[in-house]
Amino acid sequence: MSELFPIIENVKVDLKSLISIKHKCSPEVCKGKISCCAEYEVCIEKDEVDKVFAHTPGAAEFAPQLKDDGFYRNIFDETDDNLIAIDTDEENQCLFAWRNSNEEVLCSLHSHAVKNNLSFYDTKPESCCLWPLAIYDGSPEILTVQEDAFNFDCNKKPESGKAELDTEISSIIRNVYGEKMLAGIKHAVSII
Repeated sequence: MSELFPIIENVKVDLKSLISIKHKCSPEVCKGKISCCAEYEVCIEKDEVDKVFAHTPGAAEFAPQLKDDGFYRNIFDETDDNLIAIDTDEENQCLFAWRNSNEEVLCSLHSHAVKNNLSFYDTKPESCCLWPLAIYDGSPEILTVQEDAFNFDCNKKPESGKAELDTEISSIIRNVYGEKMLAGIKHAVSII
């Protein structure tokens, strides 16, 4: 059974979980429904605060709630476990979330990245870039799929029974962890 949980680049990888999901971020499927921007508390490491804050002015072009009386709001709160949480609004939605004219829920950090030809991996918190995947504490950490990922219409079960990583899941792994991690996971998947 250990072949289903190999340690790759110092991360324990839940292979069965990773090959069980097909993901496509499509804001139109969030229309009128709960989105990942409202379902989870977004917690970031202290070293990510500067990255997120640096892109807040661009994000505020899409999400004016990030400003109050011409000043940027303090949207970060320290948690009991020494992380930083991003504040939410009265609907429990991340303050970086906004709705376009079609009422689709979008991330203002992501929208800012697209507008300015940046990679959203460089503007958004790692936990947001990683979704629908998740890291769970352990020794080593465990890379798996978020427990309730299939409650969202952007996530489906693969149609083929073939053991392989979805293209979007591969892209997430490559951009968050690097090409070496992705190659290790793909190799591990090929031998299960």
